[in-house]
This record gives sequence, C-alpha cells and structure tokens, in this order.
Amino acid sequence: MAFLVVFGTISARAQDKGDQLAVVVGKTSSLDGVTTAELQKYFKAEKSKMPDGTKIIIVMQDVGNAARDAALHGIYKMSEAEYNDYFVGQTFTGAVQSAPKSFPSVAAVKAFVAATSGAIGYLRASDADDSVKVLKVDGKSPGDADYSLKMK
Repeated sequence: MAFLVVFGTISARAQDKGDQLAVVVGKTSSLDGVTTAELQKYFKAEKSKMPDGTKIIIVMQDVGNAARDAALHGIYKMSEAEYNDYFVGQTFTGAVQSAPKSFPSVAAVKAFVAATSGAIGYLRASDADDSVKVLKVDGKSPGDADYSLKMK
C-alpha cells in the first residue's frame, strides 16, 4: 500500500512531456539553462550572443504547427500577427537583419540545431532525442513539476 501512495505522489508531480515545449541547442553548446527572461531576449533578438560569445541563430517551426503556437504564447507572449509585426518593425529599423529561420518539420529543426553552432530552437519535449541538448528553463526540465513552457 505504501508503494502505491509513493508512486501516486511521484506521478502527480511529473508532467507528460508531450504536453510541454523543450528549448533545444546543439550538444556542444555552452548553454545548459536559461531564465524565462533570457529566453525571451534571445528569441526576440534583443540579445544576439550566448554568454560564451557565440552568435545566436533562432530556429522556429513553420506557421500552423502546434509547437510554434506554444512558443509564440510561452516565449514571445505574442500572437502570430504580433510576431510578424514585431519582426517587420525590427527589420525595418535595422535592429535585426531578418526574422528567425523557419523549418517545416521537427526533423529539420533538430538537424539544423544539431549541426549549427549558436542555433537555439524548440520542439515538443517528447520529440527531443540525443541529437540535441534540452535546456533547463528557470532551473526546470520538461517533465518537472512547475515547468513553465506548455503546449496549449
């Protein structure tokens, strides 16, 4: 009976990774974790280099993808229209050269992130594998209780 109580408590604390968004970088990246504020600055191109000086390349998934919607909501705090307006404005003023790169599939995101120094992207946590490194966000990993980046 004690086993059931302990197992139930552990299960209640862990969350389904399929319902969460993982922020990923290449395996050799010096980044292991970020705060929510740092993550937003990276993705909005307000901060262009990692702490080790590596130039950041943001990787998005194509429009219509559920993970993209979750990233817009959880990282950018924007709708698709607000995201587009933001990057048009940033490009127009010269703050950025172009909007983040966009890829049609999870496999394409993982391949680009794995092969490109400074690339940082996202995917459904259940799609993460050993080809990429999953970053902790605010000290939490996907699957941890209170992990903040959730799919809608």
